[in-house]
Amino acid sequence: MLNIDTRLRQAAFQRLEDISRQFSNDVPWEAIAQRVPFDVEPFFIASRAIGIFKPKQMQDGILSIKTVVPKQGRINIYSDGASDEGGFWYSLEAGGTAKAANRQLLISYERKDPIIYLMGVAPGRYFPLWPCYIDSVDIARELCHVSMHDRIGAARHVAEGAGTYEVDEVEKRYVIREAKTRVHQAEFRARVMQAYSNRCAMTGLPVPELLEAAHIIPDTYHAGTAEVSNGISLSRLHHRAYDADLIGIDPDYRIHLNADLLSTQDGPLLESMKQLNGNRISVPKHSEEKPSKEALGLRYKRFLSR
Repeated sequence: MLNIDTRLRQAAFQRLEDISRQFSNDVPWEAIAQRVPFDVEPFFIASRAIGIFKPKQMQDGILSIKTVVPKQGRINIYSDGASDEGGFWYSLEAGGTAKAANRQLLISYERKDPIIYLMGVAPGRYFPLWPCYIDSVDIARELCHVSMHDRIGAARHVAEGAGTYEVDEVEKRYVIREAKTRVHQAEFRARVMQAYSNRCAMTGLPVPELLEAAHIIPDTYHAGTAEVSNGISLSRLHHRAYDADLIGIDPDYRIHLNADLLSTQDGPLLESMKQLNGNRISVPKHSEEKPSKEALGLRYKRFLSR
């Protein structure tokens, strides 16, 4: 039978699987803060007050680490937290091994425990990475290095021995690249949703679970950036239509539907989309967050040439 610490980790990973699916990896603290059912007594995944967390039910080691984006300003976790070694740097508590949290982190480092990294992407919003592993600890610099060797969200190696930690370098680079890409995307989505007050710019739909951050210039292009001015909050349906150039937005923020879409007759949902033709999208209050007119112009040319 698995020991209590392993079962705790499995239960925590399953909870993160569920809430990440619900919130598209841009998870509000309120969802993370809910207790996870477990045996007789539920447990917490993380603490609002501290970064290095060990639930009281866990014998030793840690379950999670957390970074926070303060309300008064944004920290670019994606660039500032990334390391040249291909993972992420994380700051220990000041005080070295005199701090109980640091001592527990060292235990998880030595045992190669799988842990959770809750990476702040906006005030009160987190991108969960798991299972993560602590590669190294520098007590003098009060830093540890965190990376992943398994697919994001997988819990299939939790019960296996430390021997599974060594993986092929090509696989390791792929997982790290995928992790950084998803962190980048989560940060972009969180910032765009915040700028648009969690509403669709075309319809006003106020349901965050049904909204996505659409790139004006796709981030696969050289000109595509993760700045809010290169994004628009759209419902999933309208995002797909925008990406397919069935809907265009001109530099004056006016919505245009493709001629084929306008001429199609197929029920109330399509008719509601047609009513958007000629309307203007809602834009953020702050000028630096409004959609770039230059980017919209470039994208609108593609729409017209379709």
